[in-house]
Amino acid sequence: MKEQSSSKGFAVLSGANVICKVLSLVYLPIQTLLVHNEGNGVIGVGFQLYMFIYALSTAGLPVVISKFVSEQVSVGDFRSAQKILRCSTVLLMVFGVAATSFTFFGAGLLDSICHENGQSVLMFKVIAPTFLFTSLASALRGYFQGRHNMTPTAVSQIIEQIVNSVFTVALEALLFKYAMRLSRGHEEVNSFTAAGSSAATALAALASAMFLLYVYRKTRAQRKHEIRHQSYDGPTIQTSFVYRELLAFSIPALISGISTSAINLIDSTTCIDLLCKAGMSIKAANSLFGIYSTKYQRLLTLATMFIAPLVTAMIPALSSALANDNGKYYRYKIRESYKLIYIVIMPVIAGITFLATPIITLVFPSDTDGGLVVVYGTWIAVLMAVQSIQNGILMTLNHPMISPLNALVGMAAKVACNFILLPMAHINIYGALIGNAVAYIIGIVLNEYFIYRYLRIKLHTSRYLIVPTISSVIMGLACFGLCKGLNFAFAALMHASAHGARAVVASDIATLLTVPVGAAIYAAIMIKSGAINSKDIRKLPKGEKLCSALKKFRLLEA
Repeated sequence: MKEQSSSKGFAVLSGANVICKVLSLVYLPIQTLLVHNEGNGVIGVGFQLYMFIYALSTAGLPVVISKFVSEQVSVGDFRSAQKILRCSTVLLMVFGVAATSFTFFGAGLLDSICHENGQSVLMFKVIAPTFLFTSLASALRGYFQGRHNMTPTAVSQIIEQIVNSVFTVALEALLFKYAMRLSRGHEEVNSFTAAGSSAATALAALASAMFLLYVYRKTRAQRKHEIRHQSYDGPTIQTSFVYRELLAFSIPALISGISTSAINLIDSTTCIDLLCKAGMSIKAANSLFGIYSTKYQRLLTLATMFIAPLVTAMIPALSSALANDNGKYYRYKIRESYKLIYIVIMPVIAGITFLATPIITLVFPSDTDGGLVVVYGTWIAVLMAVQSIQNGILMTLNHPMISPLNALVGMAAKVACNFILLPMAHINIYGALIGNAVAYIIGIVLNEYFIYRYLRIKLHTSRYLIVPTISSVIMGLACFGLCKGLNFAFAALMHASAHGARAVVASDIATLLTVPVGAAIYAAIMIKSGAINSKDIRKLPKGEKLCSALKKFRLLEA
């Protein structure tokens, strides 16, 4: 089985994530056109509760599986690696059956938790089988990641998102039309549309699991050869030991998953009621939460799309370094991880900040409200990135419980911020953003204390943030001016009115042309400043060819 370096693994997963995020935005204009902000609020609340149950059902095990498999493979014990996969699959399927049963038979209870008055019951019933498919996919992804092969995970994610996007558009439109034909009220229209979105999610998860199973079966001969000729002659780990270790690490991973999902869960269960206390009607509160849960959080996923690939690729590399008692390389990989995440995340954050309104116009053409929520909230992605890397470090140091407990302390502060700030009419939904930032800052400070306590060194990772931030702001300002100029030119050429369809088209064309120019500007600044060098580029897939191309454009010295 072909192995990849952590840098190439990160690049592969990041590429897949970019494709997935773009595809995930394809159906949002149609969904918003059908149900508007209020319907987005219904779907958003239900989906966040689904993600919380998903975190419970997988118990954070994919990362744990990759850690254990990587440790065994690094010493040549392929039999134990297979045993870990078998045990983790059984454990995850048990969790999946439990989650499916609870979601299907408890759909009414979940709807009442969401305060949706029956609008999300059908959605939960339809989405329930998804947990069975995600359990199988999670076990296989963890195994492949532990083998330092990120390609199956990347391809499965792309397949999942393609199926999800296609069927979301088709099923939402079909069920919306069906509900309208029956002359149902807007509550039932929202219910049927949400069910269409759920059915697409289930089909996508099934497609992803089937692909991973196909790849696993295809490599059967290679696995048998590895076991037959393995050089490791030490004791093979016992099945009981594997289950104990999986459960021991799954508990903190579960708490970590819960705490990560808890921010959205807290918002979905408190925001609408607290906004009503600020004097809003239920419809206005639903609409404002629809902006927060759909527009802001979907665009936030663009800023955070590189975090999960980095941590996924980082953990097997760090685990292998510790298994081989290579502390110097371990510390180097930590610093490299911080450097990489800042380099890739800062331009995305700056781009969304300076182009918030045209990006919203591009993705949600029928409703362009919510620009300020996106501008202020996107910067929380930096905090999310730092905390995620800290989670991975503490897990590889065999202290997986620390970060989740610190995150729970932050969640308590988040709850307090929501209840204090959301009812204030002049703060309203921005109180949720403030609570998010406070929660992450508390978790980061506490994590940093414990990392220093165990490593006894200061990593000085904040210095890696300076140049990417300055370069990103310069890029953002350039993109803002370019997009404005292009928008004005295209609007004049098309004789577009201020808020007509032609104005939207002009804005979309200007935005799509500005994004690649912005990426080129950022890359040029980073290379010329020395923040990225040829050594960094060569670590990427096709790195040599990329270096040659950059030398032709005189961005790199020959």
